[in-house]
Parts: sequence; structure tokens; C-alpha cells
Amino acid sequence: MKVSVLSLLLLSPVALANPLLGTWEFVEGKYATTDGIVSAQAPSLTSIKLVTPTHHSYITQSEGKFKYAGGGSYKIEGDRFIETYEYGNITSLLGRTMSFSYKIDGNLWHHELYEDGKFVEKEIWKKIQ
Repeated sequence: MKVSVLSLLLLSPVALANPLLGTWEFVEGKYATTDGIVSAQAPSLTSIKLVTPTHHSYITQSEGKFKYAGGGSYKIEGDRFIETYEYGNITSLLGRTMSFSYKIDGNLWHHELYEDGKFVEKEIWKKIQ
């Protein structure tokens, strides 16, 4: 019986335990600002997020121009995706740890961030690989 490396990876405990591994494409988001809630959608805002077993990173464009990039380490605890922002061009986030609630619905990753009971952001990402 032949067993491919891909099938071993797909059946590995790490892959089964972490549904976020892979490449994700931004679909839409809502964000709290000092002026209220703002929304963003692809294709006006495009972003790719990569999630490895230990780190996440993303790069974002708006109207075809570079906007943000960053990432760092993360961990998953139950329905929480807890990321530490270790590098990127948003200096106010450097060193911050944020705990998002998340759920996977088919090939969509929904996550939300509330801090001190206040809405911060909500995003939907589509798995592309």
C-alpha cells in the first residue's frame, strides 16, 4: 500500500487539530474607528494571510496600493485564535497580543475581536490553499 506524503500531512494530528493552516484570502471586514464602524470588501481591499503551524503573516492592498503587512506568532485555545503582533508596519500593534473568537464554516474563517467588551473588528477570510 502506497501512502503519499500529502495524505500523511492531511491526516497528521497537527493538520487535524489546526483548521487554520494554509493560505487565506480576505473577503470582508468591519472595523471600529474613532468615527464609527467602517466596512471593507474585496476587491477594493485585497489581503492574503498565511498561517503556518507557529506563525501568521499577511499583506494588504487598498485600491491596488500597499497598505499593511505584519504578523507574528499565534496559538489556538478552544475557539480562540490568539495572535501576538511581532512585526509589521502598524507600530501601535507591535508587541500586542489579541484574542479573537473564530469559527470555520466550510472554507470560510470568521473571526471577531472585542476588547474590554467593545467591538474592535470582524473579518471573513476564504481558504484558497
